[in-house]
Amino acid sequence: MISLIWAQTKNNVIGNDNKLPWDIKSEMKHFVDYTKGKTVLMGRNTFESLKIKPLPKRENIVITSRPMEKEYNQLWKSDNLTKVLEKYKNIEKELVVIGGAQIYTEALKFADKLVVSIIKEDYIGNVYFPNWNKKDFNLIEEKENDEFIIQIYERK
Repeated sequence: MISLIWAQTKNNVIGNDNKLPWDIKSEMKHFVDYTKGKTVLMGRNTFESLKIKPLPKRENIVITSRPMEKEYNQLWKSDNLTKVLEKYKNIEKELVVIGGAQIYTEALKFADKLVVSIIKEDYIGNVYFPNWNKKDFNLIEEKENDEFIIQIYERK
């Protein structure tokens, strides 16, 4: 099973200069709670932006065509995103795609589930979540928080 998780403004902003434009502790807690114990997949820029590398209590997969400067435990590297996504497409173990925009664009075609945090306040950014067709998914859950709304979708 393949899930995508991300936070965005109403205008689809997901990042600014390889960083999150906001610092919302409760939204970060939601991300940690959802991904803990699962396998997370990210592009190299997203990996390099992490404060803690690799993310603890998760298996980490980084998509990169360049060698990494340092080796890490709990980190697997691949230069073939499609191959990784095809491997997880038909197995029960959940693979959670956590960014960035280029990885999301490719992974959307494989996604079974989307976990979206809509940030209520507007933030300036230069990275946007790619367009996706909501007609391909059913909204199955929505949770209201003070600073954001969590929407969970499943593919039809």
